[in-house]
Amino acid sequence: MNRVCEVLGIEKPVIQGPMAWVSTAPLVAAASNAGALGVLGVGFADEGFIRMQIEETSKLTDKPFAMNVIMIPENLEHVTKIVTDMKPPVMYADTIAGLDIDLCKKYFDIWHEAGCKIVVKASFIDDAIIAEKAGADVMIVKGWEGGGHVTFEATTVLVPQAVDLMKVPVVASGGIADGRGMAAAIAMGADGIEMGTVFMAAEETLVHPAAKQAVIEAGDMSTVITGYCTDEPCRQVKNKLADEMIRIEAENTKAKAAELLLPVAQSSLRKGMAEGDMENGAVMAGQITALVNEIRPVAKIIDDTIAQAKEILAHITEYQFN
Repeated sequence: MNRVCEVLGIEKPVIQGPMAWVSTAPLVAAASNAGALGVLGVGFADEGFIRMQIEETSKLTDKPFAMNVIMIPENLEHVTKIVTDMKPPVMYADTIAGLDIDLCKKYFDIWHEAGCKIVVKASFIDDAIIAEKAGADVMIVKGWEGGGHVTFEATTVLVPQAVDLMKVPVVASGGIADGRGMAAAIAMGADGIEMGTVFMAAEETLVHPAAKQAVIEAGDMSTVITGYCTDEPCRQVKNKLADEMIRIEAENTKAKAAELLLPVAQSSLRKGMAEGDMENGAVMAGQITALVNEIRPVAKIIDDTIAQAKEILAHITEYQFN
C-alpha cells in the first residue's frame, strides 16, 4: 500500500494544500470525500472560526481531514486547546523557517496523545530533519514554484534531498497541478503530492468568482514574489497591489520597506479571495497557474491527475536513451 495513504488513512496519495480564505469546509470535505486529504487553511484564524470549520467539515465528511497551524509560539496554545477538545484526525504544521526542535516535540507529543497524525510542510531541508526528529508522520517539502509563502529552492531540488534523508513518507509540493507533475514527483522518490493552486479553481471552492477567473486567465509569467524584506516572501498573481509592494521594496531599506508593506498587505487576501478586488487584493497562486484553465469538481481534479500519472508511468520504460 502507498505509505502516505497507509499513515493518513486515505485512499489516494494527494493532499489538498491549505490556503487562507480558500480551504474552508466545502473544499476540504470534497477533497477528503474524493479519497485525498483535505486540509483546512485556518493557520491564523481565531478560535471560533477554527471550531466552526472543524464542525462543518465533520458534518460533510466522515473521512480523514486536517487543520493547519503555523509553527510559531503565539499560535500554538489556543490551537492545541482546540485539538484536545475536537481531535481533528490530522494536524498539518506549516513552517516558515528555523524550526525549534523543543517547540515541535512539545506540541507534536500533545497532538499525538490526542490521536492526531502529524503532517509537516517545510521549505528547508534542515527544518524537515528537525520535524522528523520531533515526531512528524509525513513530510511535505515545498519548492519556490508554489503559491503563498515561498523560499529559495525548487521542488526538483528539495524532493530528492528529502527522499535521501527521511524515513517518513515524503510528499512533493510546489508546481504540481496535473498527472505530469505527479509522475515527476514519483520518479524523484516522493510517496505522494500536494496541490494548491489547481483547487482555487475547483467548483466547491468558496472564493469570489473573479479570483477563480484570475487563476484561470493567468499565464506562465503572471506571478511575482513580494515581501522579501519581511523574510516571509509570498508568490502572488501580478496586479496593482503586487506592483506597489515591489515598488516599496525597491525604493526603501529592508527595515523601512517591511514597515511600509504592513498596511499595504493587511487584509489584501480577504479583498482578493472573498471580495473579488483583483487590483488591490492578493491572489496567492503558484507558477503552475498557467496550466489551470478550467473550473472542475474536486473529485475530477484528483482523479484526472492520478489517471494521467498512471498513464505516464505505465509507458515510462518506452523512453529511448539512444
